[in-house]
Amino acid sequence: MSTYSIERTLWEISGNGDSIGQFLSDPEQAISAYQLSDAERKLICTKDVRRLADMQVSPMLLMLFWMAVSGGNDSLPEYLQKMNTPA
Repeated sequence: MSTYSIERTLWEISGNGDSIGQFLSDPEQAISAYQLSDAERKLICTKDVRRLADMQVSPMLLMLFWMAVSGGNDSLPEYLQKMNTPA
């Protein structure tokens, strides 16, 4: 699809506590309404931030999404490790 569709999905999930909870409970269902390809859905559901960054998704938005669905500030070292490991 497009970088815009991915970024909009990540932004809307990250900016809403209810959406974060839904994503944590059932990632597939939480993003079902968004216009995404199957490959994009898989990358989001598996939180593959490295591959999403390779698709030109904003690293800052990826970090916001990661922290929202992976444990907040305590998850930042894991995010940085993923981002610094080639896909």
